[in-house]
Amino acid sequence: MLQNPYLKLFRISNVFTIPPDIIVGFLAVALSINPSIGYNISDLVILIFSSIFLYLGGMVSNDLFDIRVDRLERPTRPLPSGKIRKTNALLLAILMFSLGIILASFVNLSAVGISMLLIIGILSYNYRIKNGFFRPYLMAGIRALNVLYGASFVFDLSSNSTVENGSLLMSNTGFNSSLLLALASFAVYFHVFVLTSLSKNETTREFLIVKNALNIQRIQITYLIFLLITLSLAIILVPLKLDFLIFILLFLFLINLLFGKASKMDRSRGEFMMRFLVKYMLILLIMLDSAFIAGEVGLLPGSIVALLTIPCIVLGRWISMT
Repeated sequence: MLQNPYLKLFRISNVFTIPPDIIVGFLAVALSINPSIGYNISDLVILIFSSIFLYLGGMVSNDLFDIRVDRLERPTRPLPSGKIRKTNALLLAILMFSLGIILASFVNLSAVGISMLLIIGILSYNYRIKNGFFRPYLMAGIRALNVLYGASFVFDLSSNSTVENGSLLMSNTGFNSSLLLALASFAVYFHVFVLTSLSKNETTREFLIVKNALNIQRIQITYLIFLLITLSLAIILVPLKLDFLIFILLFLFLINLLFGKASKMDRSRGEFMMRFLVKYMLILLIMLDSAFIAGEVGLLPGSIVALLTIPCIVLGRWISMT
């Protein structure tokens, strides 16, 4: 079953990195709102599945645009190998994007708007930008927008979003919640920025171009400095500071362990080192999100979300994540 070409096309192991983004954004603003006023847990479920469908559409469209390159670098991928027809992949991408938008419509018009922005960003990235200077900026922006997507239920401007005093739902989230949402989005942005910058060097050809200039330790130090600044500000805002701190210390330990192991790998096979680093940075994005979730609602919920790393790791052994 795990050798099914459609599972490989979807990069199904990556899907588990999507729900934590949505949950972080949702909780950042939901905790300061009376549930009877403006939201239901169904909004969270809908946004999670909508985001998953958008992501799957992005994975399929990525392979459609990359088919020529994959014939040289990754000939065993489902499309260049002929295991899946291009027509079927195109229809599948359209279906996934459509389902994402349809689900968003059950939340509000703002969710629909953000879902469409995500699609535009994904297609722009896959078509041309991923090979240029703006590659990490756009991909990081897409993932940060996904966090904001989780909070999209508060952006409703319809009559249903007003409360008893006539004010809009967004105005009841509070400054601290809005700032926490911004910091969580920035933390995800920066993590994915570094991840995407590294992923450009995954293939043998690309790695050989930059291997002499690549300094893993310098990247590690820069990453930790910027992330520590963001997390130091976030700990002021999260209601459960100790839970947040415990998760952050675990996350930082794992990040340092990852960079340390990567820096000791054989640089003559550098493309494998880069794939290792990118794969586990993607998995650790779940841990970063889980830290914010722990700070928002407690260590147990954060730990439950962190368990999504397990199917990522297990499935990632058979299905490429990059």
